[in-house]
Amino acid sequence: MARSRPLLDSNGIDLDNEDDEALDVLDLPQLYTKPPAGVLFATLDDLTSQPHPWEATPRSGIPRGLDGNSGPGRRKRKIKSEGVPHYLTKIIASSLAWIENDVEKEAIWEAASQRLSERSGRMAMGDISRTFAITFQTPDLSAQETAKVDADEVLEIILHEPALTSDSMGLKTWASSYLLAKRLTQLRDSLPRLPPDAQILELGAGTGLVGLAAAVLLKRTVILTDLPEIVPNLERNVRDNAALLVRYDARAETAVLDWSDPGAFLLPSRSGEQQQCLSRTFRLILATDCVYSPAHPALLEQAIGYHLCRSNDARVVVEMPIRKADAAERAEFRKRMLGLGLILLSEGEEVGYDDWGASGGRDDGEGLAEVVCWWSVWGPQ
Repeated sequence: MARSRPLLDSNGIDLDNEDDEALDVLDLPQLYTKPPAGVLFATLDDLTSQPHPWEATPRSGIPRGLDGNSGPGRRKRKIKSEGVPHYLTKIIASSLAWIENDVEKEAIWEAASQRLSERSGRMAMGDISRTFAITFQTPDLSAQETAKVDADEVLEIILHEPALTSDSMGLKTWASSYLLAKRLTQLRDSLPRLPPDAQILELGAGTGLVGLAAAVLLKRTVILTDLPEIVPNLERNVRDNAALLVRYDARAETAVLDWSDPGAFLLPSRSGEQQQCLSRTFRLILATDCVYSPAHPALLEQAIGYHLCRSNDARVVVEMPIRKADAAERAEFRKRMLGLGLILLSEGEEVGYDDWGASGGRDDGEGLAEVVCWWSVWGPQ
C-alpha cells in the first residue's frame, strides 16, 4: 500500500503535521515530481545539521543560528536521519532539468553538498560560528533595602571555530569548556577575593569560552593563553565579544604561552606594550581539557608551578573529560598537583555533550555524544 503524501504549501511545508513528529525521508519532495526550486531550498534548509550549540538558545525563546542571528520565521520540520544522505546524493547527481534558472540549480547543488558534509563529521565542515549561553545571577544593589532577590541574566558568547584538521584540536570548543564556563557561576563565591587589579590566567584557552565567561563572572582581567597557531582565532573571538565585555565592564587579553617554556611569557598591558611576566604572579589559574597525551601532566605541572602565586588562597580550577584512554594521564596529573604542594579542595563529575564523533561518549542520535567530565579545585596545603 502506497504511503499517503502530506499536504504541502508552496514552500514545501507540511500543513497536516502541526505536532513535532519527525518526517520520514519518503515524505520529502521527491525528484520524480519535479519540485520547484523554492520547495527544494526549503527542504534543504530543514535538513540543516550543524554542530549543536549545547543549550545555546536564549531565554527569549528565539532560536539562534550559528551566525548568532535569529532563525527564519517558519518552523523547521523534524526529519528522521535514516535515508537522508542518499536523498541528498540524488539531488547532487540530478541535472534538475526542470529548473530553468542556472543560478538556482547551482545554489541547490551547493546546499545539498553542504548538508551532506554536515553529516560527515566536524572535520568535513568549514568555518563555523555559534553562540553559547550561560545563565548567572547579578547582585541587586538595592536588595538590602527592598529584599529583592538576585536577577537572572543570560551571558551569550559567540565563538568562531575555523575548519578543523587533525593537528588543530585547539580550534574547537569542547564539552569540558562549556561545563566549566557554567560551573564558574557556582564556584565564584568560593574562589579567592582578588584585588581589582589582579589578573586571572587561563592555560590552553582554545576558542576562549572559559576565559571570556570568567572575565564577566569574576570581574577581573583574564589572560587567555595558548600556542602560537591557536592565538589568532582566540584574538578574533575576544574582538567579536568586545561589546559583551564592555557591557559588563570586563576585560580579556590574549597571549602566547608554551607550557614547555612558561617563563618566556609576555604579559599584555593596558598601554598596549608587553612585559615579561614574573613567576608566581597569578592567584587563580583555569584550565580545561588539558591532559590528553602522556606529555601533558608534566608540562601542565611546569606551567602551573611557575605561574601560581604561593598565597594561601591561590586556586587552580581544572575540568577535563573522563576518557578511558587518558586514565593514566589523569592519575599522573593528580600526582603532580600533589607534588606542587596542592591539595584537592573540591571535585565532582558532570555530563556534557560534544559534537565530536571520536569522543568515546554515547551518541544521542542527533550527532551529539554524551561526555562525562571531571572538575576539580586545587589549593595550597
